[in-house]
Amino acid sequence: MKMTRTSIAISALFSASAANSAVVYEDQESVLNIHGRAQGMYYFSDDKNADGDNSYIRVGLAGESKINEDLYAFGLYELEFKSNRRDADGIEDDEFDIRKGYVGVGADYGTVSYGRQYGAVTLVSDYTDIFPEFGNEAAGVSADLYGTGRSDSVFKLTTSYEGLNIHVSYQAENDEVSTDAASYGAAADYKLPYGFKVALGYNEGEGQSGAEDAELLTGAIAFEYDKFYASVLYSDGENWAKDGSESNIDYTGIEAVATYEITDKLWALVGYNNLERDDEDVVDYYSLGAEYDLTSNFKALAEYRITDVDNEDDILAIAARYSF
Repeated sequence: MKMTRTSIAISALFSASAANSAVVYEDQESVLNIHGRAQGMYYFSDDKNADGDNSYIRVGLAGESKINEDLYAFGLYELEFKSNRRDADGIEDDEFDIRKGYVGVGADYGTVSYGRQYGAVTLVSDYTDIFPEFGNEAAGVSADLYGTGRSDSVFKLTTSYEGLNIHVSYQAENDEVSTDAASYGAAADYKLPYGFKVALGYNEGEGQSGAEDAELLTGAIAFEYDKFYASVLYSDGENWAKDGSESNIDYTGIEAVATYEITDKLWALVGYNNLERDDEDVVDYYSLGAEYDLTSNFKALAEYRITDVDNEDDILAIAARYSF
């Protein structure tokens, strides 16, 4: 989950993971924050490949410095270490993953940045990316290859004006990393009256090894009223492999989610994910989740994923998370 509660606001500098960040250094022109989380989590499932520990630790630094009266510079670097890091052969990998690492310049009218960061179309997928643990599998944004989700070598431009947000990204081809292909994306969302908000995004990546270019079109609508939030996302991909591999297969995806804040500490969620490829459901599940805030930094969460795909088993995720 990349967002908290029913909020769908996007910060130019900090992601929602930095909501509880602590100031390390601050003067009249600069500020440096540290943020992170430690999550102890266990999957209960009849699937032996899924059942077991899924704990992780995440830590990051984010800084901002004044250039002049109109401009500021910023940077963010975030690492993650998973406790269960054995591959299919049982070999343990003890290295950290670099989740994000980028620098940029900002002003009142927007930002421009470069590095490992989210592509433009995540502006759309953020509408439904609020599941406690699962979700976001039908949006088409997790493929590093085409610069949609967290990706290397990404140039990104963001701007906003009176309820309209626009994100544009370009991923440069990186010969040293086989998963990076030249690609570009653009997305926009707009706040409507009566609690509604809509978003639309497009991404195109250069085909590899003679393959046709991969295209993704996605849109979402959200409604928020008091303690209730609901959103629906639709995605359509051509020559698109969501896992980042080569593909000549088209797909369509639907993701829906609804949340309700029962108390100021407890909220519940119901969700649905479906990814259809060549008239076959490769992702198809319902989800029930809940989170309870014991303090402003510590919470307990649970999510039950009920799958309708043959040869797949349900998963119950139980976790406790400390954020800072």
